[in-house]
Amino acid sequence: MRRLLLIVIFFAGLANYSFAQTGTDEELAQQYYLDKQYDKAVAYYEKVYAHRPSAMVYHNYLDCMIQTKDYKTAEKVIKKQMHQDPTDLILWIDMGNTYALAGDEKSSNDAYEKAVRNLNADREEILGLGKAFFDIKQYDFALETYKKGKTLLKGQYPFLFETGAVYKAKGDIQTMTDTYLDALVLSDSYIQSVQDALQIDVGENADANKNIIIRKELLRYIQKYSDNEIFSELLIWMLIEQRNYDDALVQVKALDKRRHEGGVRLMALASTCINNGAYDAGIQAYQYVIDMGAKNDNYVSAREAQLNAIYDKLLAGGDYTTQQLTDIQLRFRKGLDELTHYAATVPLMIDLAHLDAFYLHSDSEAIALMNEAVDFPGNASITRARCQMELGDILLASGQTWEASLTYSKVETAFKHEPIGDEAKLKNATIYYYTGNFKWAKSQLDILKGATAKLTANDAMALSLLITDNTDDTAHLQPIILFAHAQLLDFQNREDSVSILLDSVYNMTDTRTLKEQILMMRANMAEKKNKPEDAMKYYQEEIKDYADGMLPDKALYKMAQLEDKKLHDLNKSAEYYKQIIINYPGSIYIEDARERYRHLSKDDAPAAVN
Repeated sequence: MRRLLLIVIFFAGLANYSFAQTGTDEELAQQYYLDKQYDKAVAYYEKVYAHRPSAMVYHNYLDCMIQTKDYKTAEKVIKKQMHQDPTDLILWIDMGNTYALAGDEKSSNDAYEKAVRNLNADREEILGLGKAFFDIKQYDFALETYKKGKTLLKGQYPFLFETGAVYKAKGDIQTMTDTYLDALVLSDSYIQSVQDALQIDVGENADANKNIIIRKELLRYIQKYSDNEIFSELLIWMLIEQRNYDDALVQVKALDKRRHEGGVRLMALASTCINNGAYDAGIQAYQYVIDMGAKNDNYVSAREAQLNAIYDKLLAGGDYTTQQLTDIQLRFRKGLDELTHYAATVPLMIDLAHLDAFYLHSDSEAIALMNEAVDFPGNASITRARCQMELGDILLASGQTWEASLTYSKVETAFKHEPIGDEAKLKNATIYYYTGNFKWAKSQLDILKGATAKLTANDAMALSLLITDNTDDTAHLQPIILFAHAQLLDFQNREDSVSILLDSVYNMTDTRTLKEQILMMRANMAEKKNKPEDAMKYYQEEIKDYADGMLPDKALYKMAQLEDKKLHDLNKSAEYYKQIIINYPGSIYIEDARERYRHLSKDDAPAAVN
């Protein structure tokens, strides 16, 4: 009995040793494989595969043999794996690829054909085999796989998007486009998938020849399926992606008229145009809705939005006269007279008051109008608060500092711990900062570091840090006092005085935070004057000189926006967004940067640097 027990223990120990040895061999094999030392890895994988021929071990072992050009052994291993799993058709692709690399084209094609021949009516198997052919660039066999798969499944799944991707890889853009458009013939519900598939090949920075082919095919389908308006919708989407807003407007007008949509789609297009700086097309779209008459549901919104667009267009130009501002003022007044009974006119009142106060410096008129807006019948509490915030801004712009503070305080009290209340608190703290009461300002700003709105919290943190860095030496407060005054003048839109003050402060200060803020202020002023190239220089200086500072992520974001919306270099814009993602993962701009990067690059966002 004791002898039998010793034998059992001996063999159990031997089994454990064998298992431990296999584990060690696999670790070494994997390490050599990751280091691309395939000649060393293959010897260990041979031992591991003999004991544990799993799919992962097989894959790495086969790759090592392919990399070391040991095609004969590779063939034997594939056959052994086939014996273990005769239903795995991917193994025939492995065999075919091995023959092809060895120069045996006939045997390679025979293996590929056998894989296709043995297909079952199994969607996942068909997709897997098609993808495997695609991955080794055997595009014709991939197409054959999807074609047979469609037959096996009796048309239940057409494999159109997979087939389209293959035609794209082959460079056959016409057939690729037709394949995707055929999906829309089957069902309108595929519209988003078709847009996703085509997006990289359309747009402002896409290949011009591809754009021409795609548009030609799309127009052919519009004619062929004239009763199916989904193709017109796709053409509109394509024109918008190309920022061809004038042609998009023509198409949207026609579609709106056929569908009797009452301008809904035109309103959406107009908003897109304005957001991308295409003011003329946006203004025309709003006019088309206005021309539908005052009984139209979108009439008031179109009138209001068009006035704002005309106003924004003038300011975006950066070079305007008092007469031009007065002309817009008259347009606003006419609009208000016409729409006076609509609650929707409150935003118009806010915009007109802002124009009066900050650009025409008609303070008393602006204040009277905002008091009227605050008390407008039927105002929701949040609308009333927004009116009070604008009134506070106007009072501050007119020099009525403490009246402005009192107005902000009303909003802060009414909306404690809500975003607009925090915003009001920030504005109040900024007033104390403007007037040189830095200690009190900082105490309020420090409370706001935990604000719900990220932008408010970030602004509070930045201003608090600026105060801390520049008030340590109470004997040398002149730079921060002058800079705070410069910021107040900038807020009041008195830029001629600002430039002179900024020069003085930049020369007298040694603190990095103050120099950063001055650079960003100069950039912002250049943007307001429609001098994007000048603004870019200041942003680039911020990134170059203060990469570890307080505002480089903001500078990158502003640069990306300028390239995206003004300078129209989408590749540069994507690169700036990418730098935010990689270098500043904690930035408040990170989510928008990721979204815009994915849209512009048609790729996943990169990982951040740890």
